[in-house]
Amino acid sequence: MPRSRSGVVLAAWAVVIVVLGRRGSFDPGPQAALPPVGINLLVTMGGLALVLTFSRTLRELLTNVPNLVRLNVWRLEGIVFLLLMMGGRVPALWALPAGVGDVLIGATAFWVARDVDSPRGRRRAIVFTLLGMLDLVVAITLGMTTNPGPTHIFKTTPSAVMLVHYPLVLVPGFLVPLAFTLHVVTLRLLLKREAR
Repeated sequence: MPRSRSGVVLAAWAVVIVVLGRRGSFDPGPQAALPPVGINLLVTMGGLALVLTFSRTLRELLTNVPNLVRLNVWRLEGIVFLLLMMGGRVPALWALPAGVGDVLIGATAFWVARDVDSPRGRRRAIVFTLLGMLDLVVAITLGMTTNPGPTHIFKTTPSAVMLVHYPLVLVPGFLVPLAFTLHVVTLRLLLKREAR
């Protein structure tokens, strides 16, 4: 039952992001003090932290470290960012680090998960998890600073405005907070095992 409930909540969250993305709700207007994607990230991360804090059942579902590491294979979608960059649709300043970082994390996920139960494999998984988190932070930071709006710092041609439009908005709106939270859970479990 908890698994199906978690699945329903995840599906509902994805649907909300799709609806908001299709309506243009993540477009930073000229009057916005904070970028809507940034607000969504903060609210979502806070919500996920609360759910994990108070839901023992969900925490128990998320205890298989090799599977948590393997879930990162989805990050091979970074290839799409590189293809969009080559097509002149997103800036290289964002796409190169975000795309290459995602591809490296996704391509090594199964290799890292294979030996996670050995001391050396556990240390490798800790480094992998920290690099995965760093990649997400860099991608979000560069996405927000190359996108028109209140946090626009880097003037690039093209800008990263495509990231706040459907369907790409699913990445910062849904996949990034989910991936970051899973990294935090994974890191906590790995550090607990390492301390034994």
